[in-house]
Amino acid sequence: MECRSVCAICGIDAIHKCSACENVYYCSRQHQKEDWKKHTEVCKPYKLMENSTLGRHYVATRNIKIGEIVLTDDQPLVAGPMHNSVPVCLRCYTMLYKTTAVPCMKCGWPLCQDCKDHGLECDFTSSRRDNKVSITEFGYTHPSYQCINVIKILSMKDNNPESYRKLLSLESHSNQMKEKKNFCFENMRNTVHFIKRFFKTDDISEEEITKIIGVLQVNGHEVPLTNPSYIAVYELASLLEHACKPNCSKSFTNKGGLIIHAATHITKGNHISICYTDPLWGTTNRRHHLSETKFFECTCDRCKDPTEFGTMFNATKCNKIDCSGYMLPKTFLCQEEKDYICSMCSSTVLYETVEEILENIGIDFSRMKKNDIIACKAFLDHYKTVLHPNHFYNTDVNIALAQLIGQQSGGLQAVEEDLLVMKIELCKKLDNLLQILAPAENRIRGLILFELHAALADFSRRHTAKDTLILLLESKKCSVEAYRLLKFEPTVLPEGKIALQAKENLQKTNKILKHFNLKSKDST
Repeated sequence: MECRSVCAICGIDAIHKCSACENVYYCSRQHQKEDWKKHTEVCKPYKLMENSTLGRHYVATRNIKIGEIVLTDDQPLVAGPMHNSVPVCLRCYTMLYKTTAVPCMKCGWPLCQDCKDHGLECDFTSSRRDNKVSITEFGYTHPSYQCINVIKILSMKDNNPESYRKLLSLESHSNQMKEKKNFCFENMRNTVHFIKRFFKTDDISEEEITKIIGVLQVNGHEVPLTNPSYIAVYELASLLEHACKPNCSKSFTNKGGLIIHAATHITKGNHISICYTDPLWGTTNRRHHLSETKFFECTCDRCKDPTEFGTMFNATKCNKIDCSGYMLPKTFLCQEEKDYICSMCSSTVLYETVEEILENIGIDFSRMKKNDIIACKAFLDHYKTVLHPNHFYNTDVNIALAQLIGQQSGGLQAVEEDLLVMKIELCKKLDNLLQILAPAENRIRGLILFELHAALADFSRRHTAKDTLILLLESKKCSVEAYRLLKFEPTVLPEGKIALQAKENLQKTNKILKHFNLKSKDST
């Protein structure tokens, strides 16, 4: 028996429902069209929920397909330079130099030669200082820029009270920041003191400034559309919860908007999540970063599992000569540091000992040439008896290596076959790992699959017609998936350009495959 409801326009029985939110019914297409302008304002595949643990968060109101757009923020509530920014134009965020900087006639903050005005910080500065700002040093982090986003928001109190209200309704964790007394606390204290000293702020309390700094710290997204990147806070996206294996990806538009799209199938009732940290860091590093900068202890399913869904992403090789096992602590969640235990022989190594080993490897990792094939191979070979093949250090090097092969003079066509085979195997291994560990890492997965598509296409050129057809079909499959993963990326970024290239390559591959089919028919 069909589920029935009433039409949103006329109230009679209706069985047709909005396919986007599945919450509203219509008796006919005509009535759906009539209601669309009104309904589109509330048509969402999620609802806002709240509890004492997570605070506000989103839950899916229906099943959401992979690749489907979940929500969009067309523009941020506030955007501005990073806290530790070098001098940049406050309109377009272009890096400034002494020869390119032009002081704003009204407030003194420097702009580039193409921009003539800037944002709310201009009025705030000119009305609350006796003298114009003077920036004379360029090319390195400038402490004066720590205040820009804060005074932008303070300006909204009178100029855009609705946006000001929305920003201050977001989580700030300012109390936790004060309790931790870490580098975020030091930055907050320095910024408060700077603003109180640099501007006339008798009508603005330190608590208000502290709250704003916390909102920026907790909710800010690094936007990579410019060099250097800038930071932005978005209204809807700020209420998405965190998971180290989230079910959604985020992409930016060319104009600085934000698109959240499903990276995995999301079942009705599931929480909707993104990742607040780098999902390709190890568990200890991810949890430390979240604790220090977002002020919560992550207990997501990935962090709870020391094997990281069986990938052994944090595992070290057992130090027993005759044992082929790998070592992990029983958990990464406890406050007490746990010793590493071998999965085969049950021998143990002190947590501190493993951390010291990993710290030394990290130093080698930071010093190695990431754009050098020989250096990458040497690192992997040197630590093959210490780290699991999937260890986060090895994974990072493998990602670099997979993209490096073929970048040399002559491109893929000049690559020796054994190195080309290595590239193909690396890309396949990495994609399988990322699907398990971080399926929402669309940018890295898309780039890896595009590299695999290109390598398979070149490999097909070197083989017989029968093998060529199989390899081309596999190459086509990779280009289709690469485009799907990267299609939301802005064209001002390399990933967006690669999405367009993948689409173009797909058309070329289809023509070649069509030619093969014609030849096959002719031969029969």
